[in-house]
Amino acid sequence: MADKPVLRFRPDGHFRVLMMSDFHGKPDFNPKLTRGIEALVDCARPDFVMLGGDQLCGITPEILHDFLTRVMEPVQKRGIPWAHVFGNHDPEDRMTKEEMEAVYEAFPLCLSQAGPEEISGVGNYCLPVLSSRDDTPAWHLWALDSHSEVRDYVSHFGLPADTRFILPKCFGDGHVQASPLFDQVMWYYQESLRREKEAGRKIPGSLFLHVPIIEYNLLYRNPEDTNFIGRKREGICGSELNSGLFMACLQRGDVKGIFCGHEHYNEFQGEYCGITMAYDGAMGYDMSGHDDIRGGRIIDLYEDGTFTTHHMKLMTLLGKDAMKNPDFFEGGDRYYIRDRN
Repeated sequence: MADKPVLRFRPDGHFRVLMMSDFHGKPDFNPKLTRGIEALVDCARPDFVMLGGDQLCGITPEILHDFLTRVMEPVQKRGIPWAHVFGNHDPEDRMTKEEMEAVYEAFPLCLSQAGPEEISGVGNYCLPVLSSRDDTPAWHLWALDSHSEVRDYVSHFGLPADTRFILPKCFGDGHVQASPLFDQVMWYYQESLRREKEAGRKIPGSLFLHVPIIEYNLLYRNPEDTNFIGRKREGICGSELNSGLFMACLQRGDVKGIFCGHEHYNEFQGEYCGITMAYDGAMGYDMSGHDDIRGGRIIDLYEDGTFTTHHMKLMTLLGKDAMKNPDFFEGGDRYYIRDRN
């Protein structure tokens, strides 16, 4: 991390994170994406930006670098540090995640780290946000690789090829996505313990990954009990295999919020057992998306260990200019013809 920016709370004890996910970019991506990022950055004035996965399938290092240079220009030119986690689509083309990680880390303002080689995935790391008063950590930003599909476990675990992961009566919504593996959960738990011992106190944290964990299903099923707010327009596409991540966070008592992307039509949040779980809403214009959801999530951290969060919609900032097609409004489950007068 030599010569990389240091994250620090402002003198008033405030630190703002902007999370954006699901660019689903391509070399000739819709320029509205960059304009949307600029609007979010100008309004939110974040201290740090987290990209929540599915930025661009790794085609070649040159194409990925060019894409990130152009799409992150509003962040880069303002000198804002940023980082990322990988999504399920990022490694679908010619590049491995290890190769893509090297491209990300080459940006001077990018704080992403490949993470320990001995555990599963690429991009498992923890960034400290230092106190406004001294150089001690006051908050931790955890990042975990949530992998791609549950079928990948067949070879990973040496299971029979016909193993059924999705049963008729399942825990969640019955989708095929993966999740952090148990060795990643153990790494978080042990690293959290180590950092608490080193600091002499428990350090609050926020955890970022692309795919939601199974506990997200509890929020919309129990809206009053979980203080559910926001929009849910599609299923929770998480893994049916429970990695134990939520229990590890609960037992450690440091992670205050878990934030994900992945679903393009969800931007809700809720709280279970004192831990907030939330989506950030999809940002891209080159895949399925709803005009009235497209945006990012603001996470306001405070040095006293508290935080608040809300979703910021591009239509609130840009009006009809935020729409994919100004002649049609996409919201809910169908298109609505706009009044052209």
